Amino acid sequence: MCWTGVTRILRVGSAGLLLALVLLSLATVSTAAMTRAGGSFDLIILAFEDLNGDGIYGLSPTGLEPPLAGIEIRLYEDQPPLRSRGAEDRLIADARTNEDGYVVFRTLPSGNYLLAASQAKGFLPTTPLEQWVTYKGDGQGALLEYMFGQLQRSAFAHRFIFPVIGIPR
Repeated sequence: MCWTGVTRILRVGSAGLLLALVLLSLATVSTAAMTRAGGSFDLIILAFEDLNGDGIYGLSPTGLEPPLAGIEIRLYEDQPPLRSRGAEDRLIADARTNEDGYVVFRTLPSGNYLLAASQAKGFLPTTPLEQWVTYKGDGQGALLEYMFGQLQRSAFAHRFIFPVIGIPR
């Protein structure tokens, strides 16, 4: 499966978009399940420019939110204490998002993981830059997708998204 194809389908337009995504998801999961070793999974990461600042990838008033290329994504094996980044966590892979905003880590064993994304210059995060993944596989295989949204700093001045956090200008 080529993830570049997925984003190009999304950019075509909203007509039939939901049906295309459902069919694509079903085909991808069934293919993955047939070829996957017991308990492993693929982790798919998307970095996108969050034009409306809602932390969710999708449509904004100006259309589909564009991908962010070149965002560094690091994958750590999360060791106890879980859900806290520390020296005990082992870096197992890192990559930069492609032109379509994607990175894929394939055939990972069941376990606890930490994803850490870099912040693009001139952008502010609309989702946490660190996200935790726990997968306890049943031998069927899975595709898990995590997203990292970022909003241009220049657009932030016109919004009141984070009222508690003081963001310097």
